[in-house]
Amino acid sequence: MKWLVKIGGALLALVLLAWGLTAAVPQRTQAAKTLTNSRTPTFWVLSDDHFIAPALHDNRTAFREIQQSAAGKDLKYQPVAIRALVHEALTATPRPTAVILTGDVTLNGAKASAESLAKRLSPLQKAGIHVLVIPGNHDIYDGWARKYQGKQQLKVEQISPTDWRNIFSDGYRNETSEDADSLSYTVNLNRDYQLIMLDSNIYTVQPSNRNPNTGGELKPATMSWLRSRLAAGQKAGRTSLVFMHHNLYSHNAMVNHGYVLNNAPALRKLLTTYHVPVVFSGHIHAQDIKSGSQPGEPVEIVNGAFSISPGGYGVVQLTPTKLTYDRKAVNVLPVLSAKQRQNPDLRHYQSYLKRLFLQNGEALALNSLYGKKLSPQEQAAGVKFLGQLNWRFFTGQDSLSNAQAARLREQPGYQVDNQLPSLHRYMQSIMQDKDRNDLHQVIPTK
Repeated sequence: MKWLVKIGGALLALVLLAWGLTAAVPQRTQAAKTLTNSRTPTFWVLSDDHFIAPALHDNRTAFREIQQSAAGKDLKYQPVAIRALVHEALTATPRPTAVILTGDVTLNGAKASAESLAKRLSPLQKAGIHVLVIPGNHDIYDGWARKYQGKQQLKVEQISPTDWRNIFSDGYRNETSEDADSLSYTVNLNRDYQLIMLDSNIYTVQPSNRNPNTGGELKPATMSWLRSRLAAGQKAGRTSLVFMHHNLYSHNAMVNHGYVLNNAPALRKLLTTYHVPVVFSGHIHAQDIKSGSQPGEPVEIVNGAFSISPGGYGVVQLTPTKLTYDRKAVNVLPVLSAKQRQNPDLRHYQSYLKRLFLQNGEALALNSLYGKKLSPQEQAAGVKFLGQLNWRFFTGQDSLSNAQAARLREQPGYQVDNQLPSLHRYMQSIMQDKDRNDLHQVIPTK
């Protein structure tokens, strides 16, 4: 009889485990639940704000070192930029139904940063604007979670999946389905559209002591869940719009490894089958909109990082048959205090962001040109040219005519940089975007 007791106990444990997993991710059947009754809703979407809570740094040595290696990101004034974003949403006409963040919402996965950001976004929810958030590769169990104090980097609490659901609870409270194997969920925007929020990240099941995984992949179980949600949306007469952190397509010929989803071909096929017109993503920090290479494939809108020049976000307007996208740049002036207006960085925030980003691009050029037989004038021209070219690409201002591209190639800086094979290949990859305008699009959804 003992063996029967043992087997019975094991079966009971399995039942309890299965019940616990199901209870941890409540499955809802709110098929009719929508965020708005409007047939012409607006939502805003941004990515990669890389927010760090002010309490996690003292703006001294350790933090300044991080700033210098931040690839042009503004880490210092993000609280002001977020406050400006909230102000713009609250005073917009019409107000957005939702503000959507597609990952890397924290600098390095510190729980305190996620909590601080959620608190700063809470006025939106109080005003009836939903805040829908999915994680990026820097958010869940990031081994780099730190507090910067004096010359020290001190480990701080990381964000667990449960923490994520609790901190950014708005989406999960309003979901119509949640994937049991990831932080993915779906929301009915209105009677015409379903929003599918995909967790495309690879992270551990417990706190990590390693750097975050740059690459992403949808688990087989998540792909199955996604297929069921696409089918459910189609049956209900709703067009599905997809949001994730990693990219569906390669947006740069030289820089794409770790940015394009590992199983992107399978996802492209699935989304095409269910006539998904648009996918929104981030991760590469560049503002870029790309068509699929095959008939019926979705258009992908990659929002440039909110933390770099020009502090951009997308304004999306919908009708039952059409999506209109416009990239906007945040304006911090209306939310500045009298003291903050004395700070030239904040008073001229767009110039400050551009300067930060140019410095990063120019440093790349300088490192590449170092040791070459160039005059000071030639080196300066090469450094300045690559900085500006890089800024054009990342801000989505690379939709040039052939004549404009030819004039760029005539500049002395191009002639200098073009001598180096590595810079030549990179410049060709960012010089001229012949696909879609990256700042404005009108896309049929039916």
